[in-house]
Amino acid sequence: MLLRLPAITLCVGLSACVIKPEPFTLGENIARASKDLAAVEHSSPAPAGPISLEEAQARAVGYNLDHRLQIFNAAMQDRQLDLTKLDMLPNLTANAGYVERDRELVSSSASYQSGVISPSNFQNVSVDRQRGFADLTLSWNIVDFGLSYLQAKQQADRVQIANEQRRRVINNIFQQVRSTYWTAVAAERLRPRLRPIIAEARRALVSSRDLESARAQDPLAALRYQRSLVELIQQLEAVDDNLAIAKTQLAQLMGLRPGTQYKLVIPKNTPVLAPVRLTIDEMERVALVNRPELREEDYNTRIVQQEGRKALLKLVPGVTLLGSLNYDSNNYLLFNNWAEASARVAVNLLRLATLPDVKRMNEVQAEIAETRRFAMTASVLAQVQIAAQQYQIARKNYDNARTLAEVNRRIAAVAAETADAETASDLDRIFERANAALSELARNRSYADLQNANAYIYVTLGLDALPDGMSTTDLDALVATIRQRESEWRSDKIEVPDLYSPAPTPVKVDGGAVASVPAKKSGS
Repeated sequence: MLLRLPAITLCVGLSACVIKPEPFTLGENIARASKDLAAVEHSSPAPAGPISLEEAQARAVGYNLDHRLQIFNAAMQDRQLDLTKLDMLPNLTANAGYVERDRELVSSSASYQSGVISPSNFQNVSVDRQRGFADLTLSWNIVDFGLSYLQAKQQADRVQIANEQRRRVINNIFQQVRSTYWTAVAAERLRPRLRPIIAEARRALVSSRDLESARAQDPLAALRYQRSLVELIQQLEAVDDNLAIAKTQLAQLMGLRPGTQYKLVIPKNTPVLAPVRLTIDEMERVALVNRPELREEDYNTRIVQQEGRKALLKLVPGVTLLGSLNYDSNNYLLFNNWAEASARVAVNLLRLATLPDVKRMNEVQAEIAETRRFAMTASVLAQVQIAAQQYQIARKNYDNARTLAEVNRRIAAVAAETADAETASDLDRIFERANAALSELARNRSYADLQNANAYIYVTLGLDALPDGMSTTDLDALVATIRQRESEWRSDKIEVPDLYSPAPTPVKVDGGAVASVPAKKSGS
């Protein structure tokens, strides 16, 4: 048996040298694609009726793949925390083995002074040629326990970071869904209006070409007329194509398979969007407390602090406590099983010399973490200012677009009446209908931009659209919760924390109090 071991080892070692890259076969790729396609098709249930904004947001939270990845990431970090906690426990190691020799372990002893082997101790045997042994050892290193404790605290902070990242993903999803939803609503409203205009323009183009061929119309006037119609058709078809993409984008956000047919809830009247009635100072305070990015930086700062403590703890002398239960089948032993306990202290003297460098490194890392948090704070404050300004700009653009759409609608009505009275050309009537439709599209897009700007304010404030621990599997409960939270925000139920800052002087602007002037400091 002993002679076989080298041969077996050689064969195993040589087998590792013959491994080659193995690409997936066509059949394996087809099987993988079929499995993935089936998973995508069944990842989100088909809608039973028209989808409202709240249902679209609920579906995005419940079935969006990006959000699912964040859920898995948070769960993985939580499981990693459970594993890290186990590192604080003592090590309990079980060993067992078997030893076989081809010859007896023969030994003798000699006199230290003369070097003569004592006849009584000549050729002694004290170990069996075949023997088994086992032991159960409990060891605990105090320094390793401290390091594992600090590492567990770091992992606990990473769990919180994963939760904050999930909050950020949810807020971004809600913003994207809100903007895309109203764009898709505009598509469902306007595409049925665009298609008859395109068809009428094509008929007018064919009629003009027929008149040109029959020489019943001035050639130059006919060509200019056709050019205007072709340019109008191109513009309208480009708009129609872009509107068709909006529902596909919304389906992707909701986790629906691309190509799934669904309808949206089309409100009869455009909902009035109330402004966020907070001053800039109040918005800044809410954002500084609630933004997930700032909370992440807080946890990262704590992780850096724990890392510094770990670096210092590694310089502490290590104390190891050992206890074991042992067994050996050697027949020459008087006691084949016994218990053993020991304590050991070890210190790396050369590493102690690095203590000043370790302290300086910890200070630098703490300063970097703090500076990064300050930079993020400044960025958040700037985002609050930008969000308020973008909302005002979007509100102004929507008001202008609404006014223009109403004017063009009335012009189109007048052009239709004059066409019926044969006092205007078909081209004028078609162009005015197209202008009215495009103005209505611009109004809807401006409204979608206004909704997006409003949602961006909530994202900037870091407000949670869902409460902590809310299940994302019950679609009806999600819809009800989203509506309730939206109603609370509209009712100005946003808690504004006190950050011990000078009280701002609010300045009224169009749409509500969304700006402020900081109070002057004493002596200024």
